[in-house]
Amino acid sequence: MKGFQHKPGWLVAYPRYDLVNRRKMERREIERLQSSHESWWDCLKLRLPLIPLDKVSKPFTGLKTPVLRLLSYLLDFDEEDMEVTGSYLVDPHEAGDVDIVLYGADESTVERLEALVSRGVLKRAGLWHSLREYYTKHVGRVDLDLYLALKARTLLHLSVHGVVVNLRPYRYRAGWHTCVDRVVKRASVRGVIELRDRATPILPARRRAFIGGEEVVFETHRELYAELPPGVYYVEGEIEYRESGVYIVADRGRVWMKGRV
Repeated sequence: MKGFQHKPGWLVAYPRYDLVNRRKMERREIERLQSSHESWWDCLKLRLPLIPLDKVSKPFTGLKTPVLRLLSYLLDFDEEDMEVTGSYLVDPHEAGDVDIVLYGADESTVERLEALVSRGVLKRAGLWHSLREYYTKHVGRVDLDLYLALKARTLLHLSVHGVVVNLRPYRYRAGWHTCVDRVVKRASVRGVIELRDRATPILPARRRAFIGGEEVVFETHRELYAELPPGVYYVEGEIEYRESGVYIVADRGRVWMKGRV
């Protein structure tokens, strides 16, 4: 599932795993399945893979791992607002980490994470794991130096009692099946942007940004880009002119340190 606003009666869903046969899908399978379910949604001005909402079910709802229970206690976060997702659902023994979504996260969640990491209760994932993640998932999205700098101070990629956990803290408890913020026009964008305010790991992360002297909003649903510190970057992505303002979205593009393009 992607985003927080979905076409009425439908769910935006990008396929990655076959949960019936418990395996990661091959690229050609994904492309074929995605194209067969794509249709136009004028609200976002995109063709999107859509699934009828009444056909959607969550066969692993209620999966609670020891790590999830521990994080629930440490973060003072309700287990009902936490969900295991990703490759762990396919094969817990082969998964290199556990992806956990936190619904309804806020600044108090961030403050607890900061305190737990600073006290050493939670530790950041090691260099070897970060390098493996980079070369299997993030090559082309961000340069290696920037990636390692982000992982050196991340609050979202942690080792919990020896288990590597990727956290996705979302500010919403649920999305909307309606058009919340209509895209009037979208276009490709490529250029240098400056992020001026503090990084926030709460998704979707929105930051003040400047490109060509114009102030815009930098928005991302990716943990990787949510933790970018203030600074100057080269961005390839999309610019969305919405009813609420102008947004730079790099989630289908890349972010590079200026001077390393």
